[in-house]
Amino acid sequence: MSGEYYWYQHTNMWEKERLLTFTPRGVVDSRSRHRTMVPYEEYEIGHFQSAAAAKELHDRGVTVNIGGHGQMQGLAAHWEVWMFTQGGMSNHDALRTATINSAIYIGSLEPGKLADLIVIDGNPLEDIFDTEFVEYTMINGRLYDASTMNEIGNYDRERLLFWWEREGYSEQFDWHAITGGSSHGHGH
Repeated sequence: MSGEYYWYQHTNMWEKERLLTFTPRGVVDSRSRHRTMVPYEEYEIGHFQSAAAAKELHDRGVTVNIGGHGQMQGLAAHWEVWMFTQGGMSNHDALRTATINSAIYIGSLEPGKLADLIVIDGNPLEDIFDTEFVEYTMINGRLYDASTMNEIGNYDRERLLFWWEREGYSEQFDWHAITGGSSHGHGH
């Protein structure tokens, strides 16, 4: 059984405020509230074994990278990192699968290049689940508040509206009213 099902089964994603800020409730609820329940031992012979195999490859010198494949937005990369630790990888090595290993795989790291990075509230070297608590995101050298995705720093710019926040979107899908969130995700 894949790790994606494990995280749907073991987390109440419909309670994650950040996720609901950036993903319509209908998308979140359709997978997270109506989840497949699987006996734990099926995960042990499924994604736990896959994660252990990734650790063994890592221990033999093979570069291992994360790979989110369209799972729940904003969580897939975290799940991948967390699963590597379930297979026995240290927090440090699991974090490398999402950072330096992946950066080297898709290009190069050189002085003068623009960096994509995140600032986390917590220490994932001590608690791997702290990766979820992203405070700031830098993309191509531009800094964003991760809770709003408004640009901050050199420029103060509010993000554009998401498709479900735009005028003309059907009110029958008013996920903001259901969650108590703002209609524009800007804290209004």
